Amino acid sequence: MTSIRSPEPAESGNPADDLRAFRRCLSQFGTGVTVITAQAGTERAGVTVNSFSSLSLDPPLILWAINRQARSCPVFEAASHFTVNILASDQIEVSRCFATPAEDKFAQVAWTQGECGSPVLDNVLAALECENEARYEGGDHLLIVGRVKRFSRFEKEPLLFVQGRYGVAVDHPGLKASPEAAAVVPAENTSLMVLLLFAYQALSEQFEAHRKAEGLTLAQSRVLAVLYQGRDGLPMAELVRRAYLGVRDVEDAVADLADRSLLLRAPGQTLKLTAKGIACREAIMRHLHDFDLRQTSGLPAGEVEAVRRVLSHIIRNNQRHA
Repeated sequence: MTSIRSPEPAESGNPADDLRAFRRCLSQFGTGVTVITAQAGTERAGVTVNSFSSLSLDPPLILWAINRQARSCPVFEAASHFTVNILASDQIEVSRCFATPAEDKFAQVAWTQGECGSPVLDNVLAALECENEARYEGGDHLLIVGRVKRFSRFEKEPLLFVQGRYGVAVDHPGLKASPEAAAVVPAENTSLMVLLLFAYQALSEQFEAHRKAEGLTLAQSRVLAVLYQGRDGLPMAELVRRAYLGVRDVEDAVADLADRSLLLRAPGQTLKLTAKGIACREAIMRHLHDFDLRQTSGLPAGEVEAVRRVLSHIIRNNQRHA
């Protein structure tokens, strides 16, 4: 059997030499998003976690890990029970709330006391109320096994996290028809949603080459775009909110961009693009403009503008109803 040589990796090496690069490698594995909550005495704790996984059906066991240095770790060690709150697709702000430091995170979200004593967040996709079954040392993390005592599941869409950014679950365009049919132009009566997915799939990988030509990861490119819009600078918390990325991924992107002199930390820890960073972002924008022209070549200008109006209408309409 003839094998096809794989392309060279974007990054490789010993994790000990570059922890940020190793974290980017781990982020290639997509997960759901959970907020795990507990109460010990009068102290409550909650932390955003994507290390959660099922462990056993009989008995019903689940597993997750918490950083030993986390401020909330002592509460989880002391608590007899905890709740795994699996977030729905409209709960990005809940994920961010429990991923960033705050005096009282529970004051920012709606929740109720669960039957096992730990907080259960409102409007989640599912909730697993667990009793602490066992704990194990796992390097810089504590591995916690929980025995599920009660579960609740709701009919909602899940919130996903992969490659440092949030996502939602949609059917792959190739599943709408046979593999052979997926490679050809969709039929005229194909739904708008499916057409948009086909178009995104067809274009996104092609444009990735332009971003990579500037030597940027997706997270770095998104941070550049947000800071380019906020020329006066943004604090880290606002940058995380606008970039729709995980906190650690934004922090890593900021550190890498600062090392390359593409951004700087102004007084008060405000983040701003340097002249070099502005030039890098504008180079990507020129690539994008040229890419648009090539993709719409041969179409009347009126038709291109009509497509822009339709897409803008869909975006605005769904923002109003979000």
